[in-house]
Amino acid sequence: MRIERLNSDKVKVTLTTADLMNFDIDMEQLTPDSRELHTFLFHIMETIREETGFNPYNGQVIVEASPSRDGMSITVSRLNTAAKRVTKRQFNTASNIKAVPKHKEKTEIFYFENFSDLCGALIRIEDASLISAGLYRLNSTYCFTIPNKACHKKCIHIMLEFSAKRSIYPMQITYIKEHGTLIAKGTKLFEMTEKIKQLT
Repeated sequence: MRIERLNSDKVKVTLTTADLMNFDIDMEQLTPDSRELHTFLFHIMETIREETGFNPYNGQVIVEASPSRDGMSITVSRLNTAAKRVTKRQFNTASNIKAVPKHKEKTEIFYFENFSDLCGALIRIEDASLISAGLYRLNSTYCFTIPNKACHKKCIHIMLEFSAKRSIYPMQITYIKEHGTLIAKGTKLFEMTEKIKQLT
């Protein structure tokens, strides 16, 4: 975990996937009212206070989380009512706002370091799963995405056998879609796999 003091009212915390796993929590359980979220944020706030002297408990703060290639970054900003010209009523109302989760369905992500392993997995997947899946290129890595549903259980087992790494963190799929290149999904991925089968 890396903490950066950006200015007197803002701190950035960068966490890797390993850091997140050390919290021993399921990222899917970090819903707005969950105990896991409160415990997670409390630990982050305490660490910020101890390491930087920034007091997140003094006044209203805004916490923003965004995905990164290997984890997530959290920005904690103190709300400056004078600078932003926020009225006292707006300031008091801000505490009543609740976060709404963007991801309701789990997506499995499988990472492939070489094209040969990817092809070995693709040709063994059922057509229905291929049509529900997506394939992205992120730098030199191939990322295969599939909804975590019972009907794709066989596909997920095949991917576990051939892939180099697996992730179920919801923010990872957002990062891949924003920073990766879509190769094929749905029927296009099915057609691409059919061509690969012809070559093997």
